[in-house]
Amino acid sequence: MLLVTLIIVSVLLFAYLMMSTEQVNRINRAGVAMFSGVIVWILYLLRAGDYIHMVHPDEYILFLDGAFSTTTSVKEFVSSHILAQYIAEACSVILFLISTNTILEMLNNNGVFEALTRWLRMRSSRRFLWILSILTFIISANVDNLTTVVLMMGLVGKIVKSHYQRQIFACTILVSALLGGCFTVIGDMTSLVLWERGVITPSAFSAGMVLPCLASLVTFNILLGTMLKGGVETTSVITRYDLDDSFLSNWQKIVFLIIGIGGLWFIPSFHSLTKLPPFLGALCVLSFLWVVEGIFNFKRNGIAIFVQRNYLRNTEFIGMRIILYFIGVALGAGALKECGALGYCADWLESNVNNIYIYGVLLSVLSSVVDNVPVVLMGLNMFPMELHDTTSAFAQNGFYWQMLAYCCAMGGSLLFVGTLAGQAILQIEHLSLSWYVRHYAWRVIAAWSVGVLVFWLSH
Repeated sequence: MLLVTLIIVSVLLFAYLMMSTEQVNRINRAGVAMFSGVIVWILYLLRAGDYIHMVHPDEYILFLDGAFSTTTSVKEFVSSHILAQYIAEACSVILFLISTNTILEMLNNNGVFEALTRWLRMRSSRRFLWILSILTFIISANVDNLTTVVLMMGLVGKIVKSHYQRQIFACTILVSALLGGCFTVIGDMTSLVLWERGVITPSAFSAGMVLPCLASLVTFNILLGTMLKGGVETTSVITRYDLDDSFLSNWQKIVFLIIGIGGLWFIPSFHSLTKLPPFLGALCVLSFLWVVEGIFNFKRNGIAIFVQRNYLRNTEFIGMRIILYFIGVALGAGALKECGALGYCADWLESNVNNIYIYGVLLSVLSSVVDNVPVVLMGLNMFPMELHDTTSAFAQNGFYWQMLAYCCAMGGSLLFVGTLAGQAILQIEHLSLSWYVRHYAWRVIAAWSVGVLVFWLSH
């Protein structure tokens, strides 16, 4: 059993290395995640009987209901009681992401964000930096980081002519998106998983994250602003795509925006009132927005072909990558838990470290070289939620879960390769590693340190 466990861990470590170096090896990380996720469960089946008796002895006895244990019964238990749990959790998150991404696409397709292109055109580069950062933070608090980054980089590309300035603005977009994503339970797949698992609640989580996230964002922008001098080198022409698919008046666009963003903020309340999965609330908001879109575009509903934008085509591809990637890493993290590897790590940390802040440092370093999504899933599966001691760091809304979300977000922004959003920026702006090391890394570390200090003072 130990040999199989070591092989499972080795396969996943190699897969995480391949995913983090996607820019070098040119292998799609979603494909690597899916392949490794399937392989480790095949390996798990080699000693599934031993793993079940170690992790799920009582549940397996109930499943047998007095019958004898056989190879077939072991495989059926793994399929219906163990693997199904991780698939259901992953699908719940995926349905939520599909709904929220579609809502953002509908807003963009109807010209809601076109006004931002004109509004953001200003002379002061530092003012532009702050407004861009705040806007990214707000959008990312409602929609996943990758979609937010693609949207905001598209806006910056239409406004800013200088490649050097776009590089700087790309840095603040990434950090703002990651901090905004970890600020709310609906802003990123990592915080959404924490909410789905029940270890955090929306209000308490945001209340605990607001000061560290804002302190980190302000610190980073102050440090990054020193690289900007003079005005924004803007493009001379405003590109407008308001064709047949966005003939909405200004008041209709405002209504559309209020329903879309307001509906996203209503999802936690929907879950609290009905106890239904959050993705049902997201689907409800999406369906209502579709009805409103049909009413506003009533005269154009007969048009068979709508003008499609590059943004929509990009997000369709990106959305599929997110789906396949998340399923793969969820399967991998589940296999690590079920084979006992994460339990062993948790026992060692509690015996030799037992300090949440050191956990945060380790998580940040790990997230800088390994994608933050599997790191969060491993950190979540490593420690069970404390049900009896409400003052514990591992209780619901405990300090550990907030530190997990924050440190993985900031660690993911440290080397770009730690997030899908960072990978997207690397591809869009072709940032060089040497430029990043000189100008970017130490500012992220300083901002992360300020956030941890605020955590320490506020907790």
